[in-house]
Amino acid sequence: MYKILAKTLILGKKVVFLPSCHSTNIEAVELTKSGPLFEGTLIITDNQTRGHGQRGNMWESEPGENLTFSLILKPDFLQAGHQFELTMVVSLGIIDYLNNLKAGFLVKWPNDIYFRDQKVCGILIQNSLKGTFIENSIIGVGLNVNQTRFIFPTATSLKTILGKRQELSIVLEEVCNAIEKRYLQLKSGETILLKRDYLTHLLGFREDRLYDDGEVFSGRIVDVQDNGQVEIERANGSQMYDFKEVKFIF
Repeated sequence: MYKILAKTLILGKKVVFLPSCHSTNIEAVELTKSGPLFEGTLIITDNQTRGHGQRGNMWESEPGENLTFSLILKPDFLQAGHQFELTMVVSLGIIDYLNNLKAGFLVKWPNDIYFRDQKVCGILIQNSLKGTFIENSIIGVGLNVNQTRFIFPTATSLKTILGKRQELSIVLEEVCNAIEKRYLQLKSGETILLKRDYLTHLLGFREDRLYDDGEVFSGRIVDVQDNGQVEIERANGSQMYDFKEVKFIF
């Protein structure tokens, strides 16, 4: 059972705990349909059976070993065309927490969290609009904490990286506290700082790497646009890519 978070101002002041569910994001969507909710409402489960990430990929998680939760935000100050700023907020919050534990965590565009060449955290953000502004934002997070065996060799966990088990409730509170600090920066209009920090912690930024957009090529990320498109400089010039249009090759 998870308690109301003590260190935060907004996030986790209302907690909905579900022993098991298909997806905390799906549960969060249903909650928003049932009536107004406090901003920062946290929906968390010990057993998510049908979790999804970007590109529709399934999220593998052993019951009781990891953190699978969703946060409901109400960034009604944010225009739809700037919704990628929420991606930066959440990615950076998680990166801030993880790099305090051990240096070396990076964001793989747009919002996967990696340690070296292995994924430790996935993020799925679903926004609903009111006019040209965001009304509700559901932030789904899957963070591998204590699981050590994965079907996919590209996955890892904090226990594997740090060499010891982590207390889930403590990790949850610290992660939410870190996300909230970045969210408050966004509310204060510190978008230049967020963009700078995002690029600083972006995997492949100004580094030659291999990518696949239907053919394998060598390039380097030189920027990420306000709409979230990534700019990759390649031999024949720079090219913009939207989500799902290009893959990293490790």
